[in-house]
Order: sequence, then structure tokens, then C-alpha cells
Amino acid sequence: MQRIEIEVVRREPNQNAGTLRREGRLPGVFYGAGAGNLSVHVEAHAFRRLGLGSAGAHLIRFNSTDSALQGGVALIKSVQTHPVNGSPIHVDFLRVDVNKPVEAAIALSFTGKAEGVVEGGILQPLRREVQVRALPDKLPETIEVDVTPLVIHASLHIEELTMPEGVEAVFTENYALVTVVPPVVESEAAGEEGGDAAPVADAPAGDDDASSEKSEG
Repeated sequence: MQRIEIEVVRREPNQNAGTLRREGRLPGVFYGAGAGNLSVHVEAHAFRRLGLGSAGAHLIRFNSTDSALQGGVALIKSVQTHPVNGSPIHVDFLRVDVNKPVEAAIALSFTGKAEGVVEGGILQPLRREVQVRALPDKLPETIEVDVTPLVIHASLHIEELTMPEGVEAVFTENYALVTVVPPVVESEAAGEEGGDAAPVADAPAGDDDASSEKSEG
């Protein structure tokens, strides 16, 4: 995984988070690996431009005039976003030791064209990321999932996923990652045709006989 560098500033105790955001800064915290928590902030525009708010793992190296931050290596543990516009409002940086394995969520990239899709089915991803364990430098940006062999009703599970060298999937159950479902539109059309073709029930024979007797009388 390529390391992304970003300028980080220590947040002073008297600096209000709302004020920092209005100034174009993104507040956050740097913690983990047995060290203390440090309140920090980064430029919000740079954070978005580097794609750090997107899904997947990002290994980050800090540039800072603060000796406690300079050269620090971190993963983004979580990003809080604004409930209306979705912009980042707070970030948690997890400090990592480059010599020790870490766990991280890695985005999935689905490749190929499933056989079931060629037959008219619909590819339906069930997971967009998976949890993995690896040394920080071994963490991939994404994990490719080849869906080519999947036919309609077939699924690919986490145990079948080919992992990059040095990367281990972390899971407790063999959950499905992606499947191919039958074409919904065709199923609905078939149901409608069946409804139009439904036969009209004949009147009971007894009613016809009774009507005939009344006419004769």
C-alpha cells in the first residue's frame, strides 16, 4: 500500500472544533499502539483531495513541526460525517507500528463479467469491504474479486476469496460477498402473462339445468 503524507497540527486545548471547521480544518485524534491520545487537526480540503474519506484502508505518514507527530504512521479508524451534507467533521487516526500486523477494512473491487450476467442475471454485491490482518506495508488499497465463474443463483464466499500475499482475511463465519440473481423484470413479466391467460370458470352445470327447466315451464 502506498503511504499518503499529510500535514498534521496539534490541536491546542483552547481551540474549538467548530471554529477549526469554519477555518477549513478537520479536527481529529491520534491514538493507539500504547501511546497517549493527541488531539490534532488537518486541512479539510487536503483530506478530501487525497481520498482519505473514502472506503478502504489508507496508510498515512504525518508531516508536522511537532516532534510528537512528525513521522507518525497511522490508519484511519473512523470518519464522522455531517448528517446533511456528508462532509467529514472528525477523524480518528489509529497509530500503528510498522513492524506489527494490524487489522483494517479493505474495499472490494469486482472484476470480470459473470456467466450469470451474460445469461441475463444481475450481479448483486453483498459486501463492499472485508476485514483483513497484515503488516501495515502489506495492506492493499483494494482486493480484486473475479466474478467471471458465477452463474445465476451462485455466490462467492469469503473463504473462496484469493488474498494477496501476506494478507489474511478476518472472519468468524463464511459469509457471501457477491451473488448473481435472476432477472427481476422477466419474472414480473412472466407473472403478468400468466394472469392474462387465466381461464374463465364455466358456470356450474346444475345452474344451467335449472334455468332450462324454468324456460320449459
